[in-house]
Amino acid sequence: MRLIYLTVLALGLALPMAAPAASVVVPDLYEGEVVTTDRDEATRQAALRQVFAKVLVKTMGSDGVMQSPQSELLLDRAQELVTLYRFEPIPVEMPEPETQDDAETPEAAITNPVPAEPPPTRYRFIARFDPRAVQMLLRDAGFTPWPSRRPLTLIWLTLDRGEIVSGEQRDQAEAFVSEAGRLGLPLVFPSMDLSDQRAIRPADIQGLFTDEIMRASGRYDPAKVLVGRVEREGSLWSARWAMLDAGSQSTSWQETDASLEALLAGGARTLGRRLLAQYGIGGGTADGVDSRVELAVTGVRSLDDYGRVLNFLTDLPPVTAVTLVEAGAGGIIYRLHTTATREQLRQSIDLGRVLVADDYVAPDDDLLGPGAPMRYALNR
Repeated sequence: MRLIYLTVLALGLALPMAAPAASVVVPDLYEGEVVTTDRDEATRQAALRQVFAKVLVKTMGSDGVMQSPQSELLLDRAQELVTLYRFEPIPVEMPEPETQDDAETPEAAITNPVPAEPPPTRYRFIARFDPRAVQMLLRDAGFTPWPSRRPLTLIWLTLDRGEIVSGEQRDQAEAFVSEAGRLGLPLVFPSMDLSDQRAIRPADIQGLFTDEIMRASGRYDPAKVLVGRVEREGSLWSARWAMLDAGSQSTSWQETDASLEALLAGGARTLGRRLLAQYGIGGGTADGVDSRVELAVTGVRSLDDYGRVLNFLTDLPPVTAVTLVEAGAGGIIYRLHTTATREQLRQSIDLGRVLVADDYVAPDDDLLGPGAPMRYALNR
């Protein structure tokens, strides 16, 4: 059971002058909207399910939840978990009345044109759901929801050997941005101001020169860097993607499609899948069973510190339970039940920045081997 829910905070991601962070809280994760042409009860119920489906996808970071056998049962709970909904009329422009100025048209018809038919009324249906209740619903159904704090990805992208796409030009990659938003993936594009222009060139992106790319990325402090080279090859569009981290480790893939929009959207989906796998969302151990990892934490000096650490650990995906093993002057040892590997768990811990890896290694650690506690200190 989750002990605490961190309130989702709005955060601007478009400009580098905002306070940088390797991870950010995704705003409006548990809110969505659809367009309707009515606002009666039947429309409300149908729209509520549609919005809840969008929220479940964002919460999981994947369409898999809606492709599961439990999807209809999950959608049936929308009415219970909604905390706010409203219909907002969408303003429309009235078309100009039709006039006829033909010589044979009676003068009365010209001076008194027939009014045009009013456009149909449309509404924006907006709904918000209880974050804690949604997470518990998904966990009870066997899913591992992705917390609202997620890795920030910096996008270096060139289209058809052109210039690097900047934050002001991100509409050129609208299909990528839209799909990432649907999956709840926070993105930032470079500003391409004078500092960026001095640090990096389109040729560095197209040639995947990782040293130059990572140096230019430092000012944005992202958790991940995605490099994309998109080009037209005959009747197809081709994309070469590479995902880098602070250690310049990379994973790469290539995709093709006749549609540029479909290709860009596919790149966002692949990014999402790779992030989910890397952070252990939905499992990750070789045998897929629950494993136990011990975590030693120093720097816990008060009851508030203890609660902060415990709440952070219980909110880590995919940690299913946290048990206190030992508490003393030297620190606290917790036992975590998780389906993630130790490396996936380490990346999730580093992302939150509540705990920092402890550089001190006890002399006996070498004797304990890979099963030794993972050592961290509370970040202050």
